[in-house]
Amino acid sequence: MKPPATGMVLAKGVLYAYFLSLVVFLLFSVLIQYTTLTEAVLPYTAYATSLISIFIGATYVSKRLDTKGWLNGGVTGLIYLAGLVIFGLILLPDFGLHAGYITKTVLAFLAGAAGGVFGINS
Repeated sequence: MKPPATGMVLAKGVLYAYFLSLVVFLLFSVLIQYTTLTEAVLPYTAYATSLISIFIGATYVSKRLDTKGWLNGGVTGLIYLAGLVIFGLILLPDFGLHAGYITKTVLAFLAGAAGGVFGINS
């Protein structure tokens, strides 16, 4: 049996994470619209949603590849964040990189690595 191509599995894991993020963001937009929840919670929910999505996407990747879970998961997190930065640079005229992205990069890698370890061991 031929092992899956690493690039395709990584791409599917990242797309899965983006889809999960989109669904959660849509749910939060409905909650904000129809409840007393304010936009003040959006930065926190965005970070938490992204990290959880990276974790789940990395879990998918490491289960499929069944090797080097922490590394493949960490790469999944980095690709997820790189995609968001590219989208931001293209779609948002005021978007700019700053020192805070170092922390976001480390957190994306760690969330992905944790998801990778979880996926290998589950």
